[in-house]
Order: sequence, then C-alpha cells, then structure tokens
Amino acid sequence: EHHSPMPPTAVDKKGIPLDSGFPPVPMVVLLIVMPTVFLCIGTGISYAVYSMGDTAAFDAKISSISAQGLGWIYAAVFVFKLCNNSLLYIAACARKDTRVQAPDQHVYKVYGGPDTQGYVLMETDGMMGRFNRAQRAHANWVEGLPYIMSVYFLAAYVFPFPAFCVACGYCTARVLYASLYVTSAMDRVGGGLLGFIFLAV
Repeated sequence: EHHSPMPPTAVDKKGIPLDSGFPPVPMVVLLIVMPTVFLCIGTGISYAVYSMGDTAAFDAKISSISAQGLGWIYAAVFVFKLCNNSLLYIAACARKDTRVQAPDQHVYKVYGGPDTQGYVLMETDGMMGRFNRAQRAHANWVEGLPYIMSVYFLAAYVFPFPAFCVACGYCTARVLYASLYVTSAMDRVGGGLLGFIFLAV
C-alpha cells in the first residue's frame, strides 16, 4: 500500500505552505553546528581506523603525500566542502523564508496571470508525488557525486579497504534515503543523517 505525505495544514493564495517545514531551531544550528558535529564524529572514527589498522602502511602513504607536497589537494577538497555548506546555508535560509518545501526546487508562475493565480509547484500526492520525490532523491545523488568520488579516491589512496567499507555504508544509506523520500519528504531525514555520518568519515 502506498501512502501519500500529509498535506500542509494550510497554504496561502498562491499555494505556498504557511509552515516552512523546518524544525524550530536557528538555521545556524542546522547547517553549521550539525555538520561540525558530524565532522567530529567522522574524525573520531577515522582515527580509530588508523590506530587499529595497518598503521605503518598508512603512515607510509601519508609520508608520500607529504613528501610530494600533495597535502594541498586534500586541503582544497575540504575548502570545496566548506563552500558547498555555505551555499547550502544561503539556499536553506531562502527556502525557510519562502516556505517552499521539498521536493520543490523552484517556483514557477504563469506569465501575465492574475495575482490570485497560484504558483506552479510539483505534485506531491499519489503516484505522481512518489515519482517526483524518487526523481529528486536520484538528483540529490547525482548532485553530490563529484564531491563524493573525489573524497573517496583521496581517502582510498591511504585507507583502501576502510574507504571501500565506508563507500558501501554510504551507498546503503543513500538507497535508504531514496526509499524513505518516495514515501514522504520528511521521512528522508533519517537516511540523510546516516549518509552524512558515513561521508564525514
């Protein structure tokens, strides 16, 4: 049996929900504090993998990277991540202010239409709603794939098998994310948080 997401309790005359869908906490907590917490968790797990693994082999790879001055490549990827988080913060603040909920990424209007005419938004009910959310879940994957692959290859050079295990875990989390997203936009959160932890490692 397929269940449609609960509709918003109320919308304005344009069809925009009166509730933003964001939890009642400052955006800085959601998009700055939480990623920092994930980074700390990931760093702790990574250190445990290093300490309990083939430390000599890991050190040899790290020394090779340092000797060739390639550490800046790793630093640049971290800068790209900070940039992405900053852009997400800007977009999320705008989304909260406008109350445009997922899976909608844009809001369209009929040119020349009356002010009372609603915006053009994605269908969220029934099978069409499930289709839209499934498509959006796949788009989320594609959007993040270049960064994910970059991080994977850089990590796998030093930690081949641990990186493979993390990649498997991350992919599993993304499949869970997509499966939950199809059911409801809010249900995707659990899979997304699990994926963030794997990515932080």
